[in-house]
Amino acid sequence: YEVGLKTKLGPRTELNLAAFYYKYHDYQAFVQVGFTQLVRNLPASNKGIEAEFTTRPVDGLTIQLNAAWQDSKVKNVLLPDGVTIQNHDLPQAPSFSGNALVRYEFDAAGGRASIQADSLYSGKFCFTVLCAPVERESSYHVENVRLGFKPGDGNLDISVFANNIFKRKYRVYAFDGSLFWGDSLGVYAKPVTWGITARYNFGR
Repeated sequence: YEVGLKTKLGPRTELNLAAFYYKYHDYQAFVQVGFTQLVRNLPASNKGIEAEFTTRPVDGLTIQLNAAWQDSKVKNVLLPDGVTIQNHDLPQAPSFSGNALVRYEFDAAGGRASIQADSLYSGKFCFTVLCAPVERESSYHVENVRLGFKPGDGNLDISVFANNIFKRKYRVYAFDGSLFWGDSLGVYAKPVTWGITARYNFGR
């Protein structure tokens, strides 16, 4: 079930709200019993609220704020010992997450230039439904910046970007493999990354 609301708080400001409730009768959950990996159909649910706020207080300036809260549950999760049964959250489903973006566009050198900064926040979560201690990720936030320029015709778009500018260390995946090879796997996000992109639009 989902219900939403789109509103205008003025000629330059919008606020969108959404609430949802999902109930799964046969959610496919990965479980590990001893040395055996299985997929079992388990009852699960997820409910939450999402909000999107966009405003353009002056010409060229855009401010966006997004936030989401959710409460998820997967029932009857059998742990690797083959005996213990627990309820856990859905994988990679933080209770709270959000992002913010500020972008300013202005005329320059016969074209259109832009300056943009954004930030992403994620609350703590587990990478799998088993939620082993090594599969739990703490909350983190990441910041990025971008400079762009479009020449007068608007077909070419050139940008210089830098991601994760504050060198945040966080994982994008983890798995407890201690029952198989005695350790766990972890994949970390990219460190500070910068680059240049160019895009050309053919047509109007």
